Amino acid sequence: MDNNSDNNTTSKTSLRNKILMSFFLVLSLAGITINLIFQNIILDMLSGEGLNQEAIEHISRNFAVMGSGITVAGTVIILAVSLYLSEKITRPLKKLTGGMLEIAQGRWDTRIKVSGNDEVGQLAKGFNFMAEHIEENLKKLGTAKEYTDNIVASVPSILIILSDRLNVLSANMMFDKLNEQFPSLTLKQFITLLEDEIINNLESGETIKKEFTVTLEGSDINLFFSAVISRIDLPKAEYGSEEKASVLLTITDITVRIKMKEMVLQSKQDWEDTFNTLPDMITIHDKDFNIIQANRAAREMLKLPVLAPGKTNRCYKYYHGTDTAPGDCPSCKCMQTGKPVSVEIFEPHLERFIELRSIPRLNHNNETVGLIHVVRDITQRKQIEEEHNQLLKVVTRAKIEWEVTFDTVNAFIVLIDKEFKIRRCNSSFAQFTGMPVGKLVNRKFYEYLSSSDPEQVRLCEDLVRSEEPMDRIEVKTKDDRWFYLSQRPIRDKSGKYIHTVVIATDITDLKNTQQKLSRSEQNLKQQVEDLEKFYEMAVGRELKMKELKREIKRLNTELSQHKENDLVKA
Repeated sequence: MDNNSDNNTTSKTSLRNKILMSFFLVLSLAGITINLIFQNIILDMLSGEGLNQEAIEHISRNFAVMGSGITVAGTVIILAVSLYLSEKITRPLKKLTGGMLEIAQGRWDTRIKVSGNDEVGQLAKGFNFMAEHIEENLKKLGTAKEYTDNIVASVPSILIILSDRLNVLSANMMFDKLNEQFPSLTLKQFITLLEDEIINNLESGETIKKEFTVTLEGSDINLFFSAVISRIDLPKAEYGSEEKASVLLTITDITVRIKMKEMVLQSKQDWEDTFNTLPDMITIHDKDFNIIQANRAAREMLKLPVLAPGKTNRCYKYYHGTDTAPGDCPSCKCMQTGKPVSVEIFEPHLERFIELRSIPRLNHNNETVGLIHVVRDITQRKQIEEEHNQLLKVVTRAKIEWEVTFDTVNAFIVLIDKEFKIRRCNSSFAQFTGMPVGKLVNRKFYEYLSSSDPEQVRLCEDLVRSEEPMDRIEVKTKDDRWFYLSQRPIRDKSGKYIHTVVIATDITDLKNTQQKLSRSEQNLKQQVEDLEKFYEMAVGRELKMKELKREIKRLNTELSQHKENDLVKA
């Protein structure tokens, strides 16, 4: 920039120097010429007047000195005026030249301030107008370039401009971004793969589209691209050796799209496989109750024909074997209300129980455009439910019978835990204690029924805590009552201890009867002994002895009957 200013100053100075030198030479030559002419004229006039030669030479010398002085003074004055005039003339030119240099250096906002309406002023105004026009156009071009650059930068495709010799002239930043991710990728790979199409485009001018795959060197990664090959029609270069832009390659990375397409196809295949492997029947219906799609289970169960678009396949024909929809058809209800319906019915046409769920199909306006039927064969479940219900009835009846037996049996039945707390008891035990069944729960069993023998009490406690059974034993309580007492541990299916069941039978009456029989037997034996003594003492009393024997036999028979009755009661 300083060199330009120096050159500018030097050129301006030399111009003014040339003007001044021109003025100086002209004035010098003019002064010398005028002095010589005037000197010759004066010498001729003086010679004509008859003056002597010495006076004439003296006057000539004085005139020459005076003429030279006048000439020099005039020349200096004129040079000063010329210097002023040249400065005034060249100053606007200097400004104009400086402004042109600043514009040449890219400072488009440069303006020249020159007053006056002469040619230089008009030139300065023209220069300012030109500069404003150029600056405005450059701003527009800059805006347009920025807009174009933004568009090019925002284009998600790779833009490559090729010459007619298939050399790369330029490429946008999208390739650099892709190259950062895959450093082994080059522009030459694109051109090599598309060479035939590019040549065809150059020859025919036809836009060509193609999808191709690039395998990255040294890896098994495949990238998928879509290319659009367009010819660029530009004026021919002035020189035949210069390459011109001829082809525009627009290359779009469609790897994600291809993979998404593959995923969608795979998802579709997976959905169809899942759809067909479901054991439930699934059919899709349109708003006219035509089956438009069905899974394998539905096709096999309903014996559906090939489902073609626009073909009439009324669902009620295959589900119910009728030509019209049944009056209680859940599909009709679902179509009318737009809400799902679920029912369990026995379908005679299919000869099985089914669980039918009818789901509305809605469009983007939330309008019902069809139905989805999900049908499950519940025949086996119904049979199991029926068997379960029958079994439940039997169990319930057995439970009721057991409850009745439990509460009506004369023996005491008590469920206790290892702490001897009553968990449950029957009515006989509650009557024995004189308390309601509910109030006996969590009370100690031995508070109401305990042996008078401490050894028996310890034995029962040890067996309960060790979860061992106890066979029937005779227990005498502290209030002189007798019981047959037995106990068994109760366990769940896993063998875990739950509680112990205690069964106590009141045998007080039996014991009393046995004691009476024992006393009767002793009395009878005493009588027999007395009779035998009498028999021995009675001699010759055979008849009497026979009667005594009969009496003994009768008594023995009666004793046997009493024993049998006692055993029956026990």
